[in-house]
Amino acid sequence: MGIFLPILMMALPLCAVSCVTVEVPVVETYYDTEYRTEYKTETYTETVDAVVNSRQGRKYLRPSVKWYTDLIVSGYQGSGGTYYYGYQVDPSGHSKAQVEVRVSSGAQQQKGLVRVYDLTGIGQIPPRPTPFKEIWYQPDELSWLNSLNYTLNGTRLLGEVRTGAGMDDYIIFGADGIREFGIFATTWHAYSIRSVQLVWVDETMGKKTVTLEKQVPYQVPYQVEKQRMVYKTEKVPFWQAILGR
Repeated sequence: MGIFLPILMMALPLCAVSCVTVEVPVVETYYDTEYRTEYKTETYTETVDAVVNSRQGRKYLRPSVKWYTDLIVSGYQGSGGTYYYGYQVDPSGHSKAQVEVRVSSGAQQQKGLVRVYDLTGIGQIPPRPTPFKEIWYQPDELSWLNSLNYTLNGTRLLGEVRTGAGMDDYIIFGADGIREFGIFATTWHAYSIRSVQLVWVDETMGKKTVTLEKQVPYQVPYQVEKQRMVYKTEKVPFWQAILGR
């Protein structure tokens, strides 16, 4: 016992200062490469079907039928009676065609209504048997009036314009497939329609090389900061390793 105690007294200081290696967890910051999609514009050429030549023109149309009655057609507004102008048109042979109807400035000074109807396959509307009002309608007048109402209710309306201060003074409609049309105008003005024109365009098609643009995707790298748990070794005193940190 006398010998053991001195040895123990000498070992304790050595244990206190001696170190051991241990692994401890730590949070590590690192950077990872990721990619995002961006787009850039590139040009390229392509041969396409296109218009290589174009010419256009105008042709005045004259009414083939024209009549007047002091009767205001049902569904219209205005005063003075109803003027009718019937037209025939042949837009075939043209790439594009449209009809422009211009209302006179005189008609624009009073309230009224101008309407254009497609009469293709129906034919022009004949004049009223008795242009002016009678106390009693005759059978032929009743037949005409019924036929008129039936035609207008079942016919395609191509356009309309209300006359009066500040109103539009034109009607424009596409002429494709139209061979006949009629214009009704309720007004005192005897020349309510200033002009009717067929406006046409002839286009020549061919091959043409054009420059186009497209969006091309590409990947762009970028750094993303991340964290992870790792273990590293440390030297700690012997007694600390035994007792825990």
